[in-house]
Amino acid sequence: MAHFTPVEPHHTIMELRAVMKKSRDEGQKTRIRAIIAAKAGASRNEIVALLSVSDHSITNWVQAYNEGGVEALKTNVGGRPKGTTVWKEDMFLDLAKAIDQGGYWSVPRMQDWISERHGKTIPEQTVWYRMDKLGYSYKSARPHPVQGNKERQESFKKGVSPHSWSR
Repeated sequence: MAHFTPVEPHHTIMELRAVMKKSRDEGQKTRIRAIIAAKAGASRNEIVALLSVSDHSITNWVQAYNEGGVEALKTNVGGRPKGTTVWKEDMFLDLAKAIDQGGYWSVPRMQDWISERHGKTIPEQTVWYRMDKLGYSYKSARPHPVQGNKERQESFKKGVSPHSWSR
């Protein structure tokens, strides 16, 4: 087993117990228990047995605690990262009005339209998602048989590419 990283003296065991008691994050409580056990002198194997977690998790938790204290032991709740742009709904409502006037609207064309009218560069996935939320559906181009050429129409129906190899 690899060398056990020593725990930095950010907090005393009593301080860690107080933080654990106040925390509502069960994952953080488990991680703090591991740090408390390590500070109390327990081996990595003893902590693994006590908490029923992998030794790799213990190592990661000790490293996280050493680098960022108890805050680094909080469970990542996910969600929108800070600084991520929140797009205003009115841009997409304006776009919907333009789409309703007709014509072919690809996602890149929608991006260009928003850029020209609102001065915003919006990711393709965001445009797609927001228009879907407004009830617009994506229609992709579908292959169709070549009109007038019966042989190519039959090969299309059979799923044979006109450029496929033959003997």
